Amino acid sequence: MKWLFLGLGVAFAALICGIAAFRRNLPEKTSEDIDGGVVKRYRTDMPKVIESTEIVSFQCVISLIAACEAEGLGHRVYKLAAEVRDGEVLVKYDWRERGGKSDRAEYTAEADFMVRLQKIVSDYDLASQNGYYHNVSGLPDMYGGSLDIVYATDERIHIHDNQSGILPPEAERELILLFGAATKLERE
Repeated sequence: MKWLFLGLGVAFAALICGIAAFRRNLPEKTSEDIDGGVVKRYRTDMPKVIESTEIVSFQCVISLIAACEAEGLGHRVYKLAAEVRDGEVLVKYDWRERGGKSDRAEYTAEADFMVRLQKIVSDYDLASQNGYYHNVSGLPDMYGGSLDIVYATDERIHIHDNQSGILPPEAERELILLFGAATKLERE
């Protein structure tokens, strides 16, 4: 009788382990697929200090659509990108307004562009937010922002929030002015 109970106990434990393994392999359920569903993560394993100072790729989206004070930058969504390719810094700068008005430019920047860009990243300690992700499904693509920076050492800063601004307003202003400085695009 004792062996029967022991056998049933082992079978029950194996059944529980099997169910747990099956549930781990199911796709993760999130509320992203319904309007208003929220996914919020803060990856603590992402480094908060980046050793490298050599940016090889930079992508940033800054929305000032809902900003109270944009100080001459307009209520726009800015997309900023820079990448080092074959020793050149290729820069993309564009903006759009809620009513559909937009403009864009692509140019090759001076070699010190990435140095000035890193200074802004460092001055505002943007790495301290590394790994923050907040997404509210169903929102139009005109709010919040994202930042993705890749360094020569493969270190990375990644921040995303589609509801609120992710950068200090002063950092947003400096980035927009740095990227827009070499363009002839309309300024307010």
